[in-house]
Amino acid sequence: METTARGDVPKTLHNIAFVSIPESTDLEFLLWDLQDAIAAYARLSDTVLPHPVDLKADDAGAVDGIVLAVDDAFDDEAMIAVEQILDRLGNTETRVYVVVQALSNNAKQTDEVLDRLYRACLLRDLPWCDGVVVCTGTGIAALRHSPRMGLLRRPFSEAMDKLVGAVRMGCSIEHAQLLGGGNAGGVDADGMVRVKPALPAPIWHAIMKRLGTRAQSDI
Repeated sequence: METTARGDVPKTLHNIAFVSIPESTDLEFLLWDLQDAIAAYARLSDTVLPHPVDLKADDAGAVDGIVLAVDDAFDDEAMIAVEQILDRLGNTETRVYVVVQALSNNAKQTDEVLDRLYRACLLRDLPWCDGVVVCTGTGIAALRHSPRMGLLRRPFSEAMDKLVGAVRMGCSIEHAQLLGGGNAGGVDADGMVRVKPALPAPIWHAIMKRLGTRAQSDI
């Protein structure tokens, strides 16, 4: 999928919506991590923090950027919800980013989700600015209290930081990497950053299960 030319043109994003479909603790965690990193970089650079927009509010106002968080179990009902949100934007300059949580090991399933989202943006003449695919399985929200640059979260944090750079510049991830003098080698042919845990899958899933059980016992 080819990034639209407008998505490669930097633009200051003043009002950004962060939406998870469906609403889940994992997707909310990923959006929280992204927003927390955006705020941290704004403080470090002494720049204005974009205003988060609640699209559920009647007076949501103008939106010049949106980050959609979805998973690869994306179905027709979820797609309808996304289309309704995109139809509400009413601004063909709104940058669209995506965070996909891959619950399975089926890369084709993830690609189908991305293709549906991309085509929905194309149909509405919205700049598709790519995003991040996190191959975590379920339960990543259990890492909320783990160090952001620790062993468990670091790969995902580094991927999210690339998305932060793109959102701050208001362009695609690949173009933001190039403009920032960085290496776009971590961006695939579809313009996405795909990230896996640093640990072997069996160890990762065992840790996630243990942390999830502990989190439940603390409730």
